[in-house]
Amino acid sequence: MQKITTKFPTIKDLESTLFRRLQELFAEGLRRILEALDERIMEHRDSARFRLKDQREISIETLFGTVRFKRRLYLDRKTGKHVFLLDQMLQYEGRDKLSPYLEELAIQFASQGPSYRDSAQRLKALLGYPVLSHEAIRDKLIEQAERPEPAHNERRPVRVLFVEADGLYTKLQRNRRRGMENRIAVVHEGWENEGGRIRLKGKRHYLHTGEGDFWEGFGDFLVQHYDVDEQTWLVVNGDGAAWIEECTSYFHHCVFTLDRFHVARELKRYVGHLPKTWEKVRKALASFDSDTLLGTLTAVPETKIAEEWREEWRKYRAFLERHREHLRDYRETLRNAGIDTSGMRPMGSAEAQMRIMAKRTKGGGYSWSVRGVQAMLRTIMKMKEGRPLTNRKGDTSQNVSSVKSTIRQWLREVKRESKGCIDGTIRLLLGPMQSSPTGRAIKGLLRGN
Repeated sequence: MQKITTKFPTIKDLESTLFRRLQELFAEGLRRILEALDERIMEHRDSARFRLKDQREISIETLFGTVRFKRRLYLDRKTGKHVFLLDQMLQYEGRDKLSPYLEELAIQFASQGPSYRDSAQRLKALLGYPVLSHEAIRDKLIEQAERPEPAHNERRPVRVLFVEADGLYTKLQRNRRRGMENRIAVVHEGWENEGGRIRLKGKRHYLHTGEGDFWEGFGDFLVQHYDVDEQTWLVVNGDGAAWIEECTSYFHHCVFTLDRFHVARELKRYVGHLPKTWEKVRKALASFDSDTLLGTLTAVPETKIAEEWREEWRKYRAFLERHREHLRDYRETLRNAGIDTSGMRPMGSAEAQMRIMAKRTKGGGYSWSVRGVQAMLRTIMKMKEGRPLTNRKGDTSQNVSSVKSTIRQWLREVKRESKGCIDGTIRLLLGPMQSSPTGRAIKGLLRGN
């Protein structure tokens, strides 16, 4: 080994160099695909309607770096406007210098946190060049969150809808109010088993942003997404806040249940130091036995409660007494109404859902603008529902429907350039391409440059 004087690159050097080179190759491939597709559109367009005017170059930032390509401008004789048919077919806004995929990746990083600045740094580390500033990522996220989504005409018929309602408090910046409560509802159609894990079926989120009443706005949301009528039942779970309890006065069939997570958390604070009492309380709460629960709490002498908490203890016991019926199992009410409750589970996923949003909006001590926090919450909701983070204004109605192809067909020409290694020989270094940038790069790696 001491006789070997060649300096070999590390695996990190190889990976980094080849990744940057692959970015260049992919960028060139994307340019060829876009220009070939634009030429195909020209050949198959409605020439009586679209008159070819010019060919213009544009550059966009992508995962592969900056891609420059030419596309054709047409005059639409029907509307009198100039259009780029390639933009319309690809559902791409030509004025935007950022590729839709890269934009969605930037928004995804930002929604995961911990900050916009960190998202910009992660993009730079991944791609090898500064793509967007943290201010630009914030603007993109807000723009996409506020853009109207495509209308869905299909409304799902449901007999029972489950609603987890809660409020998320966030601090505000440059505002007369120090903070605001974002009222949120998580709606689902029940539970289903997926690979051994229980998940919420058809989960959707509602964020109240209007000035009106929460439940009125939520009612409009339900009508928009579900086929509901007077026979539809709503099961609402919440922490007992006054605005959540009002649900029963807005809907014909509505059952309100007190969230057991919040109840258990408060009771453990008061009686957690009393093992026998806490065990009895915990079991009664788990079995929806409100009578045993309240009887056990009433039997606890106030002297057993920390002196600084006694006043709060009295108020909380009175609160639970008012909510005696809301501590019972909602499934009994549904069964009495003739509804099959098999497969239905206890409510209580609100806290887990809210924790995800709280981590991004409250972690790090950040303060927000009203517009900014609402945009962030909408984006997180889209991610949790599996919906696209970006919406496009593309118009594919033009007469170019005869242009049919696949990505595999467009890549065929690009794939011919590289044959790979055969029988231990790098063929690229034996032919006329050995003087190309790729050939010189591989030779440099072998020499250790």
